[in-house]
Amino acid sequence: MATTALQRDADRLALYTGLPYQSAHQIAGAIRRRAAVIPRPSPQQELLERWLFRRIAWPMYDPVRPWGITWVRPEADGLTVHCEGDYMAGELAGLLPPRVTSDGLFYGIPGARFSPASKKGVEMILPGTSARIRLAGIDPKAWKAAWKKEQHEAAKEGDVLCHLGSPHSWTHRELLYVAGAGIGAVPRSRRAEASAWLASALLRRVGLWSAAGIALSTTSWTNPENGGKQWIIEHIHQPTPDALHHDELVGLLTDPEWGMRVKVTDRWCSCARRGQMCLVKLRSTQDKAGELELRFPRRETQRSVQAWGGELHAAKTLASIVAPTRLRTRAGSAC
Repeated sequence: MATTALQRDADRLALYTGLPYQSAHQIAGAIRRRAAVIPRPSPQQELLERWLFRRIAWPMYDPVRPWGITWVRPEADGLTVHCEGDYMAGELAGLLPPRVTSDGLFYGIPGARFSPASKKGVEMILPGTSARIRLAGIDPKAWKAAWKKEQHEAAKEGDVLCHLGSPHSWTHRELLYVAGAGIGAVPRSRRAEASAWLASALLRRVGLWSAAGIALSTTSWTNPENGGKQWIIEHIHQPTPDALHHDELVGLLTDPEWGMRVKVTDRWCSCARRGQMCLVKLRSTQDKAGELELRFPRRETQRSVQAWGGELHAAKTLASIVAPTRLRTRAGSAC
């Protein structure tokens, strides 16, 4: 009986996170019974994960897997994000470091600080907190080249990289940015913190998207929403016979033990009418700020190959995974 329960936990962990089954089996076996296999992080850890997900939400390149992530390993006090290739070094080095332009604009993750590149990756932290994210899967030489290029471009443009001038503490400009009023006169930090739980929970379950058909293009963005943020994820996919139907994916996201503590509030499905897109909206079961809107546009095989090219389409096809039948469950109707 215990072996069956362990296998079930390993299956779920591999599906939700994208982890290889052997690694998922070892992690599930090492966790004490009744402890959450995908733990809920601290508020500051949620905030750092929210910032990371926000910055990579719309990839500059067309990755093979959603957001260029092979797998994640969630822990109570941290997160490991394994990237799919060295090309991600350039993308992350350009998107993550806090940067003030010569004309006063702010980019990157406020407060983010980075360890030197190593074989284990680069560790990103928020000073004054225990929050940390390890960015793995990239060769140290690729990291170093990307950081050097970023520094060169910043100097050329007259921009300031905050983490270089103040490696152990927040700069005044970073503090001003998070305290500043955004849309609706709500401080950026308040909106970010109010719905950071949603982005963090999504990032910790990023593997699910690789099981929802061939992931042709998975992008996301945010809108202001009742003091927090509305997160929209558009998963352009090619359906396959073994792919998770969108209701099955939502069923996994709303699972009381493994899901995100969300419930369906609205649903529009065009599958029966052979439509090209379905939509599901979800909110917190605990009345937390934020809304999640999931969009599922579909593309057929010939159109997909033409749009993405044969080589990239083949790689995306190989990267898709099949969810075990025993884990599939459909979400209920909208509330």
